[in-house]
Amino acid sequence: MAIVPNHRWRLPLSSPVEIQNLIRETRVAPLIALLLYQRGCRTPEAVKEFLNPSPAWLNKPDTLPDIGIATERIITAIDRKEPLLVYGDYDVDGVCGTALLVSVLKSLGGKVYYYLPHRESEGYGLSSGGLEFALLNNIRLIITNDCGSNDIAVIKRAQSEGVDVIVTDHHETGPEYPPAVAFVNPKRMDSGYPFPELAGVGVAFKLAWSLLAASGRKKEELVSLLDLVGLGTLADVVPLIGENRIIARFGLVALSRSKRPGIRALIETSGLRGKNLSTRDVNFILAPRLNAAGRVGHARMALKLLLTESFEEAIGLAERLEELNRFRQKMEEAILAEAIGEVEKRRLDEERVIVLARRGWSVGVVGIVAARLVERFWRPAIVISLEEEIGKGSGRSINNFNLYQALRATQGYLVTFGGHRYAAGLKIRPEMLEPFTRAINEFARGLPDEIFEPTLHIEAVIDLEEIDENFLRFFAQFEPFGPDNPEPVFVSKGVEVVGYPRRVGREHLKFKVRANSAVFPAIAWKRSSDLLNLQVGKPGHLDICYTVKTDYFKGRKSVQLNILDLATQQ
Repeated sequence: MAIVPNHRWRLPLSSPVEIQNLIRETRVAPLIALLLYQRGCRTPEAVKEFLNPSPAWLNKPDTLPDIGIATERIITAIDRKEPLLVYGDYDVDGVCGTALLVSVLKSLGGKVYYYLPHRESEGYGLSSGGLEFALLNNIRLIITNDCGSNDIAVIKRAQSEGVDVIVTDHHETGPEYPPAVAFVNPKRMDSGYPFPELAGVGVAFKLAWSLLAASGRKKEELVSLLDLVGLGTLADVVPLIGENRIIARFGLVALSRSKRPGIRALIETSGLRGKNLSTRDVNFILAPRLNAAGRVGHARMALKLLLTESFEEAIGLAERLEELNRFRQKMEEAILAEAIGEVEKRRLDEERVIVLARRGWSVGVVGIVAARLVERFWRPAIVISLEEEIGKGSGRSINNFNLYQALRATQGYLVTFGGHRYAAGLKIRPEMLEPFTRAINEFARGLPDEIFEPTLHIEAVIDLEEIDENFLRFFAQFEPFGPDNPEPVFVSKGVEVVGYPRRVGREHLKFKVRANSAVFPAIAWKRSSDLLNLQVGKPGHLDICYTVKTDYFKGRKSVQLNILDLATQQ
């Protein structure tokens, strides 16, 4: 039987004249020049900046809105021995930003408390419980991280109680700004900061930079924070371009070499010791373990791990996170199975946006379930945990569908919402579910049909022999990959299947492919059903669509093709 592709393969539109100029001016291989051109690198200067990013190109914090006011207020509080409260979010971004600010403020002599809300009982944002904690401990200055932009009511109450609030955040803002002493957010409409896409921990890093500079500290103290800012930035799925790419690139190096006991313990218990960490390692191994605390327990366990100075304590906490992550995986799989059954039963994949709600679903894992639904059905997905009077939901999106804009367009049906184009959270009353679902699908129907077609955007059609040492050397400089700097997707046509194809796990297919002298191992995810359709030893048999995965472990390099789709030649 023929092997049929699951996606539409969209081949690149080439601009041969411009690419030839780039090859001549930079002396890179044609394939590398093509990849660079498609990433907006059209001049030798842009190529140099992309391939060799430098921390020296990071923007100074001075142009962030209210950064000077925030710095002055915090330093005054430290000088006056006022207790400070760092209030963060419960995801990896917020936990890393909280750990960063707590560490810096303590190093500057501050008396520092921290508070993370409970995901289920308090939800996202600056909570009344957090304010009560501040009042109980006679705290008169709260510094938020990764939240606060839309928590106007609580901040007004804090103001009435004589508590100052400094908001540091990166989420989209509404038309009304919070009445904070300082509102540090690069997405403010009046912001003059040149890069608006920082993660929450990135904004915390800029505040730390401003504080350390104002206090005359050495730059080594700032450099020592790169492990935390890199971890949080990669985990938050922000665009990996500009400053974020620099932060992520050097953050990965800092993570691999971190002396922080909590990070060392996390790497140890995750089985990554001795490895040069990659974006995949962070997003699929480290971040889920840290997130497990906030999803099925309390995020302060993850925060304690990042703050502890004892490796022995760190190992204990990391092992506990391992247990929580396994529990989270079981819970996620159960809810995902129910969600998929519901989608298929009600044929919700025929809608533009999938909206699911049910009582008993853990609010801690609905975001992951939404992400898995997006992968399976190629639809934006919002999954909601219903409670007595309110539903708490989380959404994930596909390329070219701005989820935040969609929620803003339908906000009349929501209690609250927040987030960005790729991920968002919301609260909704149960009686508004049906009209909200209709409204967001009506919004989506106004967008081009092609956005909702499962599509793989191909960067180049290549021969396997082009994946040589020179290519791999330059290819490594394209990392780290993520939103707006995705892993390049290639197509090779007419390859031969060699060796002994076999099923791995329950759903995957492992085999080798050859074209002339080039032979590579390949794995096709969730394509084990095609095992009997592969014809071994038949040249020109198969077209493959894939990414190239390179791995370095204890000095040894391996290359594998991750098959995204495949089709037999007609």
